[in-house]
Amino acid sequence: MRAFSAYVVSLGTVAVLMSGVVAAQTDTEMKRMDELDRICEAARTVKLAPLRAERIERCQREERRSRAECEMEYSHWGDTRTTAGGRARAGLFYDLPDCVSAFQARERYRR
Repeated sequence: MRAFSAYVVSLGTVAVLMSGVVAAQTDTEMKRMDELDRICEAARTVKLAPLRAERIERCQREERRSRAECEMEYSHWGDTRTTAGGRARAGLFYDLPDCVSAFQARERYRR
C-alpha cells in the first residue's frame, strides 16, 4: 500500500510540474502573439494614416466642418466595426504580411 501511495504522490508532483511548464509555455506564446498583434496594428496605422488624413481634409473642404469634428469622425476610419445586426465588419489592411503572420500564429495556438 505504501508503494502505491508513493506512486500516486509522484504522479501528482509530476502533474503539478508539468502544468507549470505548460503555463510558462502558454505565457511565452501569449506574449509572442501580443507582440505580433502590436506589429500588425503598427503596420495598419502606417497604411491608414494618409487615408484618414485625406478624409479629414475632404470633410473640412467639402462639408465646411471644423477640423476637430472631422478628426473625431474619421479617427477610427478603417478599423473593425460592428454592424447594426451585431456582426463585425472587418477593418482594412488585415491582409498585410505582418497581420497575416499574427492571425496564423493565433490559429496555430488554438489548435
